[in-house]
Amino acid sequence: MCIEKYLQTKSYKILLGIGLIAIFFGFTVNSWAQNQRPTIQITTEFNYPYNFLDKDTGAISGKAADKVHEIFKRSQISYRMQIMSWNRAFELARSNADTCVFSTSRSGEREPLFQWIGPIAVGHWAMFGSPDKLGKIAKLEDIKQSRIGTQFGTIGVAYLKERHFQVVTSTESITTFKNVAVGRLDYATTGDYHGRKIIKDNQLGDKVVWLFNFNTTNYYLACNAQMPTEIISTLNTSLRELKTDGTFEKIDNRY
Repeated sequence: MCIEKYLQTKSYKILLGIGLIAIFFGFTVNSWAQNQRPTIQITTEFNYPYNFLDKDTGAISGKAADKVHEIFKRSQISYRMQIMSWNRAFELARSNADTCVFSTSRSGEREPLFQWIGPIAVGHWAMFGSPDKLGKIAKLEDIKQSRIGTQFGTIGVAYLKERHFQVVTSTESITTFKNVAVGRLDYATTGDYHGRKIIKDNQLGDKVVWLFNFNTTNYYLACNAQMPTEIISTLNTSLRELKTDGTFEKIDNRY
């Protein structure tokens, strides 16, 4: 072999080797990047039966929580779920790029703040008051001049204020119900099942009862607007799979 041909062959082998190393290195970097996805922080509140702390297992469970667990499991995305006050849960998801919050009602005001996965559940808003009003009060128009208590930061606050109701907020729903029980407030509003649970757990049944439902809303997993779109797409795909294979309905039937 002549010297020129030898050098050409040697140069080709060197370039080929460099190319293979570059391909391998690129594959390794991409694999590492995929494996280094940040752990998604998921915030929620106590809202029975959608999201609550299971006393036996210590896990966050419920009609919505179980679906969120399954969505992330199928998506193979690392996550950490915490339960806290609703206002804090909502604000963390609104301000932190790696955070999602549920069970979140969707509205025009909230729409641009988040990227949405869902619906994951359906909720019903209810009005609660003293037993002597049962059967006499059946719609919002009947209590136009009354003081209505609800939890700060919930979508119910805006809903009622837009309709010119007198709204009094507290940091926790239980505080609102206790204020109704002692006569400081006329009514309390929250989810129908959630309100019944509060009444039962705090033995308020002789002072506060369910009166009527006045609205229905879809609940979503709401993720920060800056979260990568591929993560949102993956989560929505996993949710569709839950609905297709019957898992979504099975979880609903547990509660």
